[in-house]
Amino acid sequence: MTAARALRAVLPHLPQDIVTTALLDEFPWADVLPQEDRLQFAHDFVRAFQASAELGHWSVLEQTVTEWRSTAAIHADHDLRAKLTGPLGDDFGEVPAPVDH
Repeated sequence: MTAARALRAVLPHLPQDIVTTALLDEFPWADVLPQEDRLQFAHDFVRAFQASAELGHWSVLEQTVTEWRSTAAIHADHDLRAKLTGPLGDDFGEVPAPVDH
Protein backbone atom coordinates (compact mmCIF):
# COMPACT_ATOMS: atom_id res chain seq x y z
CA MET A 1 0.00 0.00 0.00
CA THR A 2 2.83 2.42 0.82
CA ALA A 3 4.51 1.74 -2.53
CA ALA A 4 1.24 2.40 -4.36
CA ARG A 5 0.79 5.70 -2.54
CA ALA A 6 4.38 6.70 -3.35
CA LEU A 7 3.90 5.82 -7.01
CA ARG A 8 0.63 7.75 -6.94
CA ALA A 9 2.62 10.85 -5.97
CA VAL A 10 5.29 10.29 -8.65
CA LEU A 11 3.14 9.47 -11.71
CA PRO A 12 1.67 12.95 -12.29
CA HIS A 13 5.15 14.47 -12.34
CA LEU A 14 6.53 12.23 -15.09
CA PRO A 15 6.49 13.57 -18.65
CA GLN A 16 3.36 12.46 -20.53
CA ASP A 17 5.38 10.73 -23.27
CA ILE A 18 7.25 8.58 -20.74
CA VAL A 19 4.02 7.49 -19.08
CA THR A 20 2.39 6.79 -22.46
CA THR A 21 5.39 4.76 -23.69
CA ALA A 22 5.48 2.74 -20.48
CA LEU A 23 1.76 2.01 -20.73
CA LEU A 24 2.11 0.94 -24.38
CA ASP A 25 4.79 -1.53 -23.28
CA GLU A 26 2.45 -2.96 -20.65
CA PHE A 27 -0.77 -2.73 -22.69
CA PRO A 28 0.16 -3.37 -26.35
CA TRP A 29 -3.49 -3.20 -27.39
CA ALA A 30 -3.30 0.58 -26.82
CA ASP A 31 -1.24 0.83 -30.03
CA VAL A 32 -4.47 0.61 -32.06
CA LEU A 33 -5.86 3.71 -30.37
CA PRO A 34 -5.52 7.02 -32.21
CA GLN A 35 -2.74 9.22 -30.77
CA GLU A 36 -5.19 11.50 -28.97
CA ASP A 37 -6.87 8.49 -27.34
CA ARG A 38 -3.48 7.04 -26.28
CA LEU A 39 -2.75 10.28 -24.47
CA GLN A 40 -6.19 10.24 -22.87
CA PHE A 41 -5.69 6.60 -21.82
CA ALA A 42 -2.42 7.57 -20.11
CA HIS A 43 -4.13 10.48 -18.36
CA ASP A 44 -7.07 8.33 -17.27
CA PHE A 45 -4.73 5.57 -16.10
CA VAL A 46 -2.77 7.97 -13.89
CA ARG A 47 -5.95 9.45 -12.39
CA ALA A 48 -7.47 6.00 -11.78
CA PHE A 49 -4.20 4.80 -10.24
CA GLN A 50 -4.21 7.81 -7.91
CA ALA A 51 -7.81 7.17 -6.87
CA SER A 52 -7.22 3.45 -6.38
CA ALA A 53 -4.08 4.01 -4.31
CA GLU A 54 -5.88 6.54 -2.15
CA LEU A 55 -8.92 4.32 -1.63
CA GLY A 56 -6.99 1.08 -1.36
CA HIS A 57 -9.43 -0.46 -3.86
CA TRP A 58 -8.06 -1.31 -7.29
CA SER A 59 -11.43 -1.74 -8.97
CA VAL A 60 -11.27 1.88 -10.16
CA LEU A 61 -8.06 1.20 -12.09
CA GLU A 62 -9.31 -2.17 -13.29
CA GLN A 63 -12.49 -0.56 -14.69
CA THR A 64 -10.48 2.13 -16.48
CA VAL A 65 -8.22 -0.44 -18.15
CA THR A 66 -11.22 -2.61 -19.09
CA GLU A 67 -13.04 0.33 -20.69
CA TRP A 68 -9.99 1.43 -22.68
CA ARG A 69 -9.29 -2.16 -23.81
CA SER A 70 -12.88 -2.28 -25.12
CA THR A 71 -12.32 1.02 -26.93
CA ALA A 72 -9.16 -0.39 -28.51
CA ALA A 73 -11.09 -3.48 -29.63
CA ILE A 74 -13.58 -1.23 -31.41
CA HIS A 75 -10.78 0.69 -33.14
CA ALA A 76 -9.21 -2.62 -34.23
CA ASP A 77 -12.44 -3.85 -35.86
CA HIS A 78 -13.11 -1.51 -38.79
CA ASP A 79 -16.59 -2.92 -39.50
CA LEU A 80 -17.69 -2.58 -35.88
CA ARG A 81 -16.23 0.92 -35.66
CA ALA A 82 -18.12 1.97 -38.79
CA LYS A 83 -21.38 0.61 -37.36
CA LEU A 84 -20.90 2.34 -34.01
CA THR A 85 -19.82 5.71 -35.39
CA GLY A 86 -22.01 5.88 -38.49
CA PRO A 87 -25.44 7.39 -38.79
CA LEU A 88 -28.48 5.47 -37.63
CA GLY A 89 -30.55 4.23 -40.52
CA ASP A 90 -33.89 3.98 -38.82
CA ASP A 91 -36.10 6.17 -36.69
CA PHE A 92 -37.02 4.06 -33.72
CA GLY A 93 -40.08 6.13 -32.90
CA GLU A 94 -41.11 8.08 -29.88
CA VAL A 95 -39.46 7.28 -26.57
CA PRO A 96 -42.05 6.62 -23.87
CA ALA A 97 -41.92 8.62 -20.66
CA PRO A 98 -40.32 6.87 -17.71
CA VAL A 99 -42.68 5.08 -15.35
CA ASP A 100 -42.47 6.02 -11.67
CA HIS A 101 -42.65 3.09 -9.31
